[in-house]
Amino acid sequence: MSSLNTRQHAAVPLDDTSDTLQRASLAGRKTARQRTLALTVASSAVAAIAIAVGLPSTGIAVYLAATLPFAFFS
Repeated sequence: MSSLNTRQHAAVPLDDTSDTLQRASLAGRKTARQRTLALTVASSAVAAIAIAVGLPSTGIAVYLAATLPFAFFS
């Protein structure tokens, strides 16, 4: 029982800033993921419209350009 850790379930005072850097890091990563997802959805829509209009090479180029961040930064 001596290894029982109750600190993780204890109430934290409102002025405790010990995990501010970790929270900022997590928020930054979440924002980056949301931005990448928005870029992907928007570029897929633009690529689909370009292909539907009759510009398949432009649509494929837009889609590939939007996929490159996943290849390089994931």
